[in-house]
Amino acid sequence: MQPWAVNKPSFRAELHRIIIYINTPQLNCSRVVSPGQALESEPPAASPRWLLCAEDWLLPATDRPCVAYSFSMDKGDTDFHKTVLGLGCEVHSFDPSNSNTSGGHLGNSLVSNRGDGGVVSQHKMWLEWRVPRRKSKHKTRSNLSHVSQTLTDIMAALGHHTVHFLYADLLSAEWRVFQNWIESGILQSVHHMVATVHLQWAGFEVGGTNEEVLRYWFSILQGLQASGLKLVHSSAGKGHNVLQQTATNAHSSYTLSWVNTRH
Repeated sequence: MQPWAVNKPSFRAELHRIIIYINTPQLNCSRVVSPGQALESEPPAASPRWLLCAEDWLLPATDRPCVAYSFSMDKGDTDFHKTVLGLGCEVHSFDPSNSNTSGGHLGNSLVSNRGDGGVVSQHKMWLEWRVPRRKSKHKTRSNLSHVSQTLTDIMAALGHHTVHFLYADLLSAEWRVFQNWIESGILQSVHHMVATVHLQWAGFEVGGTNEEVLRYWFSILQGLQASGLKLVHSSAGKGHNVLQQTATNAHSSYTLSWVNTRH
């Protein structure tokens, strides 16, 4: 846990350093890929909701497999799918409410679409942040039938060692999920990440005073950075509500784009 921003609990100070972090890119990308596009370009004049850093050394080699995951329940990942399909990736979409039966594979079982270009594999599944007390040494598709799994187990079941592009809007579960990713070390296998963080309330299984919650959030953001993720872009969502308080200098949510510079 990071120390207090001003050596004592302060809602204003804790929120201020989070907003400073969110609004300060840690890596400037001269070439980017914008939502819905697959060709790199200079950063657009109008700030998009998210972007991918397209410096040559940060993109997967064209002659090697490319893997993309998206976790969304509101179809907000449509442009992400279009982009990563255009980049030639094997794409997996995870949504526990999914009832779409056309295209890809649907169900709790994890099935790879390796070699099935242009298809998004649909999985009726969500992310788990709690590590099971007893873990099987050998995870297979047949015993991954639960509706939620950790990212580590999902990747193992699909036979993926790397996720080149990951999109996540976890509806306030992101903080505990991020903590699981940091503690498990799985982020070393994620190259680009786009994620929405929600500030309206503390999030699932996050407790404490408002000041303690803000310090926890900042600690998670610092943990992502320590794992190798550099913030390259941020986009503010609607509203100015933080932990059920009006905050004119902050927004209720932000979509953040990171790139892992250690891969």
